[in-house]
Amino acid sequence: MSTNEELTRTFNELDMNDDGQITMQEFASAMSARGEAVSDSEIASIFADADSDQDGRISFPEFAAAWNRAG
Repeated sequence: MSTNEELTRTFNELDMNDDGQITMQEFASAMSARGEAVSDSEIASIFADADSDQDGRISFPEFAAAWNRAG
């Protein structure tokens, strides 16, 4: 699987209502479904880094940029 395919697949898994945006609630639910315990402060930190337009949601371009920064 290419990096772009992995990126798209991961984004789509996190975007649980398929609206092209990941909300904090969706992110928390997806992490919980994966068995990952993520605190509210960790989610806030992730969103502070990834949500460049500060609208409370992570779009695919924002997600891709954060993914690339994380390397």
